[in-house]
Amino acid sequence: MDEIPCEEAEPITVGQELKSARERMGMTLSELAAETRVPMRHLVSIEQSEFSALPGQTYTVGFVRSYARALGLDDIAVINALRAELSSGGHERYEAPLQNYDPTDPARVPSKTLAWTAAAVAALVLAGYLIFRSYALVPTAMPQTPASVATTAPAPTAPNPVATVSDDTSAENVGMTEQAPPPPATLVATPNP
Repeated sequence: MDEIPCEEAEPITVGQELKSARERMGMTLSELAAETRVPMRHLVSIEQSEFSALPGQTYTVGFVRSYARALGLDDIAVINALRAELSSGGHERYEAPLQNYDPTDPARVPSKTLAWTAAAVAALVLAGYLIFRSYALVPTAMPQTPASVATTAPAPTAPNPVATVSDDTSAENVGMTEQAPPPPATLVATPNP
């Protein structure tokens, strides 16, 4: 018996499934783009399974989910098939291009005049601060009195009124008189008889 070699059919991709479902519904790409708000160039990339043309894997999953929902398909099953296709197909994750700036880029380096002006202003500010600090921290000189001038003793305070009681206990002899108190050394207590 002659065996007929089986030709292995190429596996159908998520993009081909979505395209065939869209065509069965009679929907055009422009109608689908208006409904999903996904740009038409991205819808074409999805149908052709050119996922590297899309902005990134997260966007790819979101665009395919919107596409599947607009067609009324099970979006979870479509996303699972998409993730399996992305992992087996070797599609690289999208990486934003690095922006390398040349440090000698004239647009990024300030002019020489600006740099010298800033340095001069900084030097003037520093000099002003140091001058201010040197005058502010110098103690003011106290006026010195000549040695020949003697210091005066403090003036006596106002006398306090003192009540004195004489030996006579009569009311006429008891009175208030103002006298200066005797110095403490001369104050002697005498007992009353």
